[in-house]
Amino acid sequence: MIEAALPGAEVEVIDETGSGDHWRATGSAPQFAGLSRIDQHRLVKAAVKDRFDDGTIHALTIKIPPPSSASAPSQESDRDAPPLPRSEGDG
Repeated sequence: MIEAALPGAEVEVIDETGSGDHWRATGSAPQFAGLSRIDQHRLVKAAVKDRFDDGTIHALTIKIPPPSSASAPSQESDRDAPPLPRSEGDG
């Protein structure tokens, strides 16, 4: 449903509980470019809205990785930053 609603999307969908009503969707789509994370999630939820409405799906976890480093500026975390210099009084 997600790939049909978002042409060009690459999505992996996993049944998290084996009950068929709790799912995790991980992937990307060209339509996500330039959108906030919340707007990206709205697109995915809109694609499966009918299944929420009829009760087939109770929960959907959405994981959208950030754009690849080749197409986006680097987003370093604090742990990737060089250590701060220590003064002689630091212990």
